Amino acid sequence: MPRHRTSTPSPAASSDAPGTRPLVPRLVSAHGARLLRYAGGSGVATVCSAVAFALLYGPLGASTTTSTLLGWLAGAVPNYVINRSWVWRVQGRPSVRRELVPYVAVVLLTLALASGATALTETLLERAGAADAVLFASVNVAFLGVYAVMALVRYAVLHQLFRRLPGARGARRPDPRRPDASPREETR
Repeated sequence: MPRHRTSTPSPAASSDAPGTRPLVPRLVSAHGARLLRYAGGSGVATVCSAVAFALLYGPLGASTTTSTLLGWLAGAVPNYVINRSWVWRVQGRPSVRRELVPYVAVVLLTLALASGATALTETLLERAGAADAVLFASVNVAFLGVYAVMALVRYAVLHQLFRRLPGARGARRPDPRRPDASPREETR
């Protein structure tokens, strides 16, 4: 009877070798815990925004623009704090140029899109003669829909932004073989 030799597959033949695993499982394993924390932080920010928007637009009768602006602000502040400290675990004083300006740009884009979507939804439904309840629900859905789509964009931008900051846990360090390399020059 011939002896069967069992061998361990080489790393190149392994399905776990870089480049051989499908993209989605690699992304999930690399970003899984962070994505869960981000989803939790986004949930907190969404609730803050949605409650503020609904109260302002509904019972207080504010315009879609005012409701969107204050609803956005109610979510943007906790979102930044949670993302910076809990999701990406960045510590220390924030850098205005490298951190706050890009964050503000993304959330202002979100604000502009949400403001446009809510105003357009309200205008179209008022012209169509929609009932107040339908109008209220639809404008809220438009507001939250923009935030849902932009949450994915914001994650990608924040990941690029926060992971490169000097105070970030797990931030890229200079390559010791290249004394002239800075953390900003390297990419993952």
